[in-house]
Amino acid sequence: MKCHVPGPNVKVLARTVHALARFGDELYLESLPDCILLRTLNASESAYAMVKLNKNFFSHFNYNYYSIENDGLKCKISMKSALNAFKSPAHMDKQVENLEIKLDPHSSKLIFQLKCKHGIVKTHYVSILDCKAMQAIYTKDLVPNRITSSQRLFSEAIGNFQCSDDQVTLEVTSESLIIKNFGDTPTDLSRIIRSQVTIKPFEFSSYTIGTDTNITFTMKEFRALLGFAEGLNLPVQLHFEITGKPAVFIVHNGTTIEAHFVLATSKPDIATQYTSQQTTNSERKRKDDSNDNNISAKKAHLEEDLLNQFQEDSNLFNYIPNNISQNVIENINNLEKADSIDTNRDNIPASPTSKMKIASVFKRCFESTFDPRIIHGVVLAENSDSD
Repeated sequence: MKCHVPGPNVKVLARTVHALARFGDELYLESLPDCILLRTLNASESAYAMVKLNKNFFSHFNYNYYSIENDGLKCKISMKSALNAFKSPAHMDKQVENLEIKLDPHSSKLIFQLKCKHGIVKTHYVSILDCKAMQAIYTKDLVPNRITSSQRLFSEAIGNFQCSDDQVTLEVTSESLIIKNFGDTPTDLSRIIRSQVTIKPFEFSSYTIGTDTNITFTMKEFRALLGFAEGLNLPVQLHFEITGKPAVFIVHNGTTIEAHFVLATSKPDIATQYTSQQTTNSERKRKDDSNDNNISAKKAHLEEDLLNQFQEDSNLFNYIPNNISQNVIENINNLEKADSIDTNRDNIPASPTSKMKIASVFKRCFESTFDPRIIHGVVLAENSDSD
């Protein structure tokens, strides 16, 4: 296989690889006479993605360039290696003029050769892990429910949900479509924020509902396919049946590219959620009752302690033993006698004062005004000049 991708389409191919990388860790490539198929599958096998690049997507296309057989070539490569060849998809159309993809059946490498501006050529040799294809079986035509909408409508709707939400539920009726987050454990019911968005049929490009149903699928892959549709500015088609059947999201422009994103669905277990909620409420009620009982017991105990203390304090005033009363009376009599003796004694004289006088350091300050006649004839300082 050998094909050339023009500069503007290199950006589309780069966005495609980055979108598929959010689904799975391995990329399956298959060349057919009229197109190239890129496929991937997530680890839990609950999400599958397929992108079909038609022949007119390429400026040159030869699916059996290195082989004379009519069968196309198939290979599986690591998604991480493919991402290394398509870094910065938003700017690749400004840097890359042409991309050449080559796959030789006798080689163990898939070659991506990017011819950039100023004569720069970048060549990536990606190791082939296996030579096999992957195909998922699903139905997208004979389904009763079909919805077509711009990706912006879905993106704005899921923008109201938390990043930690793992799953999203669609409740579909002929009158409205309700998008809400889904939690399947009691801890989720007590901790997550419940979000719900209602969209009326007139907001969609087309809205055909044959069977009212509820479907639940993963939020991660849903965000990934919406990001892919936003990058290409294309609408999103949703084809689905009932719960338990896969939901198929289709993004295509009708000429060069078509993408199918298949997500496994499950029905939210209302009974389980109701039982879990009842269990949570009963546990919370039991805890509240237990706390109330503890508070009541503590209150009763405290009241009993206060009552006992009050009774003890009351007994202190109401009851005094005979021996203690006699001792107290004797002590009081002794104190009264001591007071009477003290009153009859002579008064104790005051402490004698010291006869020595302390000379004042600043006594000159308290004398009369200084008289210069006292130092008449005494030279205090000689003249420094002899004249």
